[in-house]
Amino acid sequence: MENPFKKIPTILMPDELMEKALRRGEKVANEMRQKPLPSLIKSKMVEEHKVRTIGSVVADNLQKVIDKAPAVRKLPKFYQEMVEILVGIDEFKKSLGAFKWASDLVKKLTNEYAKKIRRSRTPQQAAKFRKEFVGRVKSILKQIHPEMAFIAVAREKLKDLPTFKDLPTIAIAGYPNVGKSTILKALTGADVEINNYPFTTKGINVGYMDNIQMLDTPGLLDRPLYERNDIELQAILALNYLADIILFVIDASEYCGYSLDEQISLLKEISELFKLPIILAINKIDLIDKERLNKIRDMLKNYEVIEISADKGINLDKLKEILKKRAIESYKSKLRC
Repeated sequence: MENPFKKIPTILMPDELMEKALRRGEKVANEMRQKPLPSLIKSKMVEEHKVRTIGSVVADNLQKVIDKAPAVRKLPKFYQEMVEILVGIDEFKKSLGAFKWASDLVKKLTNEYAKKIRRSRTPQQAAKFRKEFVGRVKSILKQIHPEMAFIAVAREKLKDLPTFKDLPTIAIAGYPNVGKSTILKALTGADVEINNYPFTTKGINVGYMDNIQMLDTPGLLDRPLYERNDIELQAILALNYLADIILFVIDASEYCGYSLDEQISLLKEISELFKLPIILAINKIDLIDKERLNKIRDMLKNYEVIEISADKGINLDKLKEILKKRAIESYKSKLRC
């Protein structure tokens, strides 16, 4: 599905929102001043239109955020978990509740002060009511400033989450710098950042290979789940909720900075944690000799293994065909369940 947080509009802070509302109110007032009406009637109409315009701009802006924000508990489990990890579901809902409270209160005050202005007896009294209204609206926005700031930060964190399609899905997993992004780019042509240092991938990159969805997950470190950081948890969520199969990548050269034993230990952890088919890609075979390759083959003889060099393009066509076949099989199996 499309990222449900992309539609949340830019969050204006209290001063920005009031400036926008006051500017719009003054524009409407100037239009009213051009009308040939008796002085008192014109003054009251100018002030009432200012109040209604200011109230409308503020309330509508707040309401638009509420309307465009998704109901988190109705989202697919992956997105629910991402909200919890990145910003916190309860805080997200609480902050949107503050927007609702403020929007409703501004609407109520708008009607109350419009009536007061219509009943006013002098231009000065009408202006006094308008100033009082503006002060109260400013006070309301000041009260929800923390929630506005929170939603602004949440929007920035959530709006760039990738869009996922209901397709057979392969999650690419493994330690940082083993070549996951290179494989994704080689197989799908996806435009991903590839650099020779750990944690280049700061989120989940998505590519497509003949109606197969491939996810390049952040590098996973081999330590207990509760010690993992947000980047690693994104990878775990991708594997848990999105993947039909896992392509686990091992750097045969160990140039990634992690030993073969460490990489195999992580492979075993992934195998135990996720009950999914695993295809094992031994990458960077162009950088090792035959003796070392034979040793690695023996260590991984219980897995479905393909030996590749993503950088040199060795065996990538073979890898592609195996992945497509296994992903479609697993996807169809899930549909039958």
